[in-house]
Amino acid sequence: MSEPFDNEEVPVVAPVGAPPPESGVSQWTLWKFYAPLAASNAMMTISHAIINGSLNRTSQPAQSVASYAVANSICVLAESPMVMLRQTGAALVRDRAGWGTYMRVALLAGLVDQLICLAVAWTPLAYLVIHGWMGARDELFPAAVDVFRLLMFISLFSVLRSVFHSVLLVKQKTLWITLGMGFRVVMMLGLATLFTQTGWLDSGMRGSVIFLAGMAVEAVSAFGSFRKWFHTLPQQQPRSEAAAPPLTFRRVTMFYLPLVVAAITGAMTMSIINAGLSRIPNPQSVIATAAIGSVVTYLLMGPLFMIHQVSLFFSAPLVGAHPHDRRDRTVGWFCVQTGVGATAIVGLLAWTPLGDWLLLHAFQAPAALLPLIKDVLRISMFLPLIAVWNEYRNGKLLAAGHSRMLTAAKLLNVTMLVLTVAAMVSMAPSLGARISPIASLCALAAEQVVLLIVCARFKKA
Repeated sequence: MSEPFDNEEVPVVAPVGAPPPESGVSQWTLWKFYAPLAASNAMMTISHAIINGSLNRTSQPAQSVASYAVANSICVLAESPMVMLRQTGAALVRDRAGWGTYMRVALLAGLVDQLICLAVAWTPLAYLVIHGWMGARDELFPAAVDVFRLLMFISLFSVLRSVFHSVLLVKQKTLWITLGMGFRVVMMLGLATLFTQTGWLDSGMRGSVIFLAGMAVEAVSAFGSFRKWFHTLPQQQPRSEAAAPPLTFRRVTMFYLPLVVAAITGAMTMSIINAGLSRIPNPQSVIATAAIGSVVTYLLMGPLFMIHQVSLFFSAPLVGAHPHDRRDRTVGWFCVQTGVGATAIVGLLAWTPLGDWLLLHAFQAPAALLPLIKDVLRISMFLPLIAVWNEYRNGKLLAAGHSRMLTAAKLLNVTMLVLTVAAMVSMAPSLGARISPIASLCALAAEQVVLLIVCARFKKA
């Protein structure tokens, strides 16, 4: 029977040390794998807060923060394809024989990405991208370019970190990832303190140096962990009916490229929302409210975007699962716990006096915007309930090698986001900042519909 979709991607076998197909998996095993990833995600958020705190203590904080923010926005877009190398390696690499092929794809991706960054930093493209696209004013443009010329090297360390982390994920040694992130936070905190006390690098360049040093430390730590565990991979995966064929450059590339498209598409979400909100009355207040609400929401639900790793390694195969396989039920219950937990925490901020205190003091929200921010959070609290199931099905599709389907779902997500924002800005501008979470809910729901249909059709094939 032919596949309902193009199924040329590599069929992926179970990770090293994974449970046999008909066994269950305990909640303890899932939490032991997931908790370090969640902690690592939380520490990453802290590391960015450290940078912002140090920039706010320069002699011209507004100029420093703005120049760094503009350059970092481009850096995030450039780095997002490099982050997808971790998912690619975790899904495909199962032995040392396939490592060389995977590394060639990773190094080529890093080289292309760096050449594009160099073009943006040192050619007339800089004015087009930073001034024209990002909207940096003439007085801000030179500082933003200087910051980006250093910040662009983040992508190189991101490549190294991602490829080394992929082995740790395959070996399910996620605690080592958290350890590396801990070293990064310590380095960044130390440099931020030093610069603040001495007054060195009194500009947005301070943020670039702190970020670059932190990423370098994390990459070095990842390499040390990689060396410890890489040699425990088998030289070659045993040949069997269920095993994947040897990796080729084309197969790895065809798996990776759809993830690149999905990553770049997803990175444009806030730009789309802000572009819409800028067209309604009192845009500065509305955008500020939506931005604070989004930061709070995604800080609390950020760990959920690691759920696909749990699904990738521990859920039952998308095709050919044994009727008595209990893994999907266990992973599903795990998703319920994490999704409801994140919703409850956001709801606590949105509906209780304790939330008022935390928003004002922990998140430094302006008191004048507090009621509006809480309105945003009262809608945003439902985002985790959809996002967690999107991540669950993303992991199952990655495990089956169907990365193209993730791209299709993400493209529909962004299309729905654009249409929803445009419709509400035109017909219901009085919603103000609430447009942001409503549009995000519609976009995630559209993505979920695609993932449900795709997973169901592959399962029946």
